[in-house]
Amino acid sequence: MSSSLDSQHSRIVAGEMYGHVQSLASDAAAVALDSKQPQRAVELLEQGRGILFAQLIRYRTALDDLSAASPRLAAEFTTLGSRLENSVKQDHTSRSSGSQSISGSDEIGRHQELTRQWSDVVSQIRMVPGFATFLKPTPFDALRCAADEGPVIIINVSKLRSDVIILRDDAEPEIVRLADITPIEVLKIYARLVNILSEPTSELRESGVDEILRLLWELVVQPAVERLKMMGVPQGSRIWWCPTSWLCLLPLHAAGIYRPRQPKLPDMYISSYTTTLSALIRARKSDSGYIGQPSVLAVGVSQPEGRDGEDGFLPCVGEELRRLAALVPNVMLMKDQDALHDAVTARLPTHSWVHLSCHGHQDVHWPFQSRFRLQDRPLTIQEITRTDLPKAEFAFLAACHTATGDAWTPDEGLHLAAAMQFAGFRGVIGTLWAMNDSDGPDITETFYKFMFRDGEGAVDYKDAAKGIYKISTALRKKNVPLDRWINFIHVGA
Repeated sequence: MSSSLDSQHSRIVAGEMYGHVQSLASDAAAVALDSKQPQRAVELLEQGRGILFAQLIRYRTALDDLSAASPRLAAEFTTLGSRLENSVKQDHTSRSSGSQSISGSDEIGRHQELTRQWSDVVSQIRMVPGFATFLKPTPFDALRCAADEGPVIIINVSKLRSDVIILRDDAEPEIVRLADITPIEVLKIYARLVNILSEPTSELRESGVDEILRLLWELVVQPAVERLKMMGVPQGSRIWWCPTSWLCLLPLHAAGIYRPRQPKLPDMYISSYTTTLSALIRARKSDSGYIGQPSVLAVGVSQPEGRDGEDGFLPCVGEELRRLAALVPNVMLMKDQDALHDAVTARLPTHSWVHLSCHGHQDVHWPFQSRFRLQDRPLTIQEITRTDLPKAEFAFLAACHTATGDAWTPDEGLHLAAAMQFAGFRGVIGTLWAMNDSDGPDITETFYKFMFRDGEGAVDYKDAAKGIYKISTALRKKNVPLDRWINFIHVGA
């Protein structure tokens, strides 16, 4: 095992972990589908994707039951898990600070010894009655719980075959073969989208995005929607997308033909995303069931200190927070000089909702260093994953690139929105690419007006996915270009 998550990510990029085959999970699932084993296909996809976050999760496994059965093993497991979690992150921390106190080989050796001890403890735990499957791959009967509140649509893209796998909580998965889609075709669509978004005029971007959404509809989404209708899933229902390969980077939720009286997914179903089935199940398990008035931490940074050329002035942040405060009864505002790194991280655990309006950056080389730009210094994915947020419920990330995956390892789901979900937020709104600062106030007002439509009455964070629909409807009526509203997505429960 590598000595850091960043190092492990680099190995995935190089293909070293998979024998230079990064599509192993999708290919294995394709073989299972060929063998008429859809349940096995789902299990294989879950085991082979989102590996880095899954590694952190297993070091944080809830141990209440084990503590009752064997306090000694629970204590040993917790101690070793904490040491391993620190170890896998220390390499980049040392490199960033310039520390050379521990050589690379010594650190790898130390990490390997911790891993051996941890594996020994896990083996002992599995000898305890009732814990025989402790930390083993999740079986299908447990994974199907992801569809408890609506169908989960897995899109498996492989060079062998590509399929829609619709997961239901009470029946076998529905399989729809996709005849005209391959990993190379998806990569071409993604590359085309990247080029389109860099076009200098809104007209060129509009026509290009329009074509991308048509392709996604015809190649992927339409076959899934037709099967949903055959299954009797009512229009207006919530659905969850769990794509693979470079489809993770594309706006499936907005697929359609943007012409009068032509089909568009946003007019049919309320879409959310999940990086893995386990991530969605965890988000729902953490739900206390309480529906009331949330405490909202609203953070805005219009011009951070010590800018390094990547952070321009965001003039609309102040107006965005003003409109939010006018709609939300229980809100704490932290703007500019008040939005210092340590002050914000100290307040995060005391609020159930957070709204972040600032610069967001996706680090393509070191994804765990992707960050929100606070007033004095950044807040990174690495820090977020180490934060204990017991009250976390919902996060609105009104910043650029907060749900932008890593094009080198799209199946890992390494972005800021996923990190917030990992930290405990059950639902997260993020952006697939850069957002327009001038849209911030209108988007914020539309969303929170819907969420707090009953004034001081109860607010359900699960309505956030519908809030995205309200945003898209409002901006479409104002003829805001496609690329400025389809980049907002909902992740989680």
